[in-house]
Amino acid sequence: MHVSAEPVAEPGTQQLADGTLRRGVEWRQGVDCPPLPVLLLRPFIDLEPCSPGPLYARGIEQYWNAFTDARQPRFSLQSVLPAIFRAQFLSEIGLRDLAVEDPRQVPTQFRSARWDALCAAVDGWQELSADRKCRVVLLLHALCFYAVILSLVPDIADEEVATGRCEAELTYWRASALYMWSLRGPVTDYASANLAEIERVARLGPRVGPVAVNAVLRLLVHAAKTGAPADRLRGLQAQAEQTVGAVVGEADAFTRGLLLSRYYRAAAFVPLRQGLRADVIRMMDLAEQYAVSLAPSDETQELIRLENLHPVLESRTKEALWLGDLDLALSRARSVVDLDPYDPKTWLELGQVRLRRGEIAEAAESYAVAATLGPPASAIARHMAGVCYRDLGQPMLAGFFFKEAVEVDRHAISPHDEIQALSDIPVLSALKAWSLRSFES
Repeated sequence: MHVSAEPVAEPGTQQLADGTLRRGVEWRQGVDCPPLPVLLLRPFIDLEPCSPGPLYARGIEQYWNAFTDARQPRFSLQSVLPAIFRAQFLSEIGLRDLAVEDPRQVPTQFRSARWDALCAAVDGWQELSADRKCRVVLLLHALCFYAVILSLVPDIADEEVATGRCEAELTYWRASALYMWSLRGPVTDYASANLAEIERVARLGPRVGPVAVNAVLRLLVHAAKTGAPADRLRGLQAQAEQTVGAVVGEADAFTRGLLLSRYYRAAAFVPLRQGLRADVIRMMDLAEQYAVSLAPSDETQELIRLENLHPVLESRTKEALWLGDLDLALSRARSVVDLDPYDPKTWLELGQVRLRRGEIAEAAESYAVAATLGPPASAIARHMAGVCYRDLGQPMLAGFFFKEAVEVDRHAISPHDEIQALSDIPVLSALKAWSLRSFES
């Protein structure tokens, strides 16, 4: 990937990816190009498009287009980012002052025209139509502004959720924001997540759009992640099958294939928990077949197609690992990287497969790529690269990556411990002293 150099920012200014300067923030004095994660994740700073970038970041442009043009269908992707993602990203690139809970808290001198438009819509919330409110909420949700959604969208009565598509969607996205907000701690504890409103949408949501499907599939995946009993999973699968059946009968061909792909990927958790290998393979085959057969009619649907295929292939990689087929796992992990090469998590998962195969040098390279691409894999990718280089007998490289991991997260215990276990040569002794001082500060 070629990244062109930008003009040097004057002291006291912030330089963005297109060369424009904004007063008040400095990337790094003397650096003629913003950090790589800025180029890949720029929409989280000012809503301007990024190219290249991971699919979920590129998708924000489609959220923006749907926000500004009511003639377009409302837009949403499956990816839901952790509540702390935006704050972590901004912290890593040195823009901690922009890591706010509400877009309106970004100082005016740092706002783009797009950012101002979003803030104006939030300010004028009470005067917006129900459809317009949905579009605002979808954009806020994509940007990880979950607390703002909770403050804007009130509790909506059951009868309105059951009969109104916009009301059901607002309730669902409020429920999703509440779910993500409840997972905002440093350690993700899915068991404590709040699902009451998602359950209400799954029970009441109208069967004429994807909102009820979204809700019941969210419940099914959550139950699988938290080790729910098999009968609970089977009950949710039956509910999902019934809901999907009702919705796809009224949907266009693209939406029908998309929802069926998502259903089979989620439903595969049920035989997985029971150890039924053939049933898992059959359901995942169907999930992939529907994903691959989607025929997009425009750029927006193409992005949706790719973003749906990503988790399908990701799940198929995990399936291959579960089956013990490491060659198949590697092939599938490479397919995910080819599909979404700027998402650091794809490289992180490729590194994990390489490690399982005993290919330590190749795993180190994959982790190093993930570390280069940045959030949300920055700390773990640096740490794992360090582990690989330690096992390869290269303590200086290991020390470098452990140091980089500490600089991303000073209170992460593992890289500090690894630094202390390195050889006692002079340079590494200095690194050990720095690590102890850093951890205690």
